[in-house]
Amino acid sequence: MIQNRKILIVVLGLLICGLLSQPSYAEKEKQGFSQEDRERLVRLETMLEAFKESIDRSLEQIDKRFEQIDKRFEQVDKRFEQIDKRLEFMQNLIIAMIGVFGGLCGVFVGLLLWDRRTFKDKAKEEAMKELEEKYRFAEWFNALREYSKRADDFAEVLRKLNLL
Repeated sequence: MIQNRKILIVVLGLLICGLLSQPSYAEKEKQGFSQEDRERLVRLETMLEAFKESIDRSLEQIDKRFEQIDKRFEQVDKRFEQIDKRLEFMQNLIIAMIGVFGGLCGVFVGLLLWDRRTFKDKAKEEAMKELEEKYRFAEWFNALREYSKRADDFAEVLRKLNLL
């Protein structure tokens, strides 16, 4: 398109220069419009018409190419929209997976703490039971209480220690 315009400008410039530079043309103008001048004008008009038609065809081809490019851009836009939808779906899926993972971690920590507390209480009970069975503390305390009934000094010591 740009080349066609340049060619048109060059051709018109040459025609104008050619017509203005001829001294005989200026002299003939005084005499009137001759048959030769008319023939030149007719040739010039036919050349310009052919050139105009050529430019019109070139412009139509360029318009068709632009339409094709527009269609391609629309296709690319549709593809981008599809990719955008896929990325949005993947983002939502990842968020859901993170939520599920966080929930599972919370449940796991809760179970761990609950199990630890129940395990600790059971372990404490079992240890106390084992110590009671092994060393028979209850019997020792009963024996010491009975002895404190007879020995006042010993009863005083047990009272200071809050064992009586």
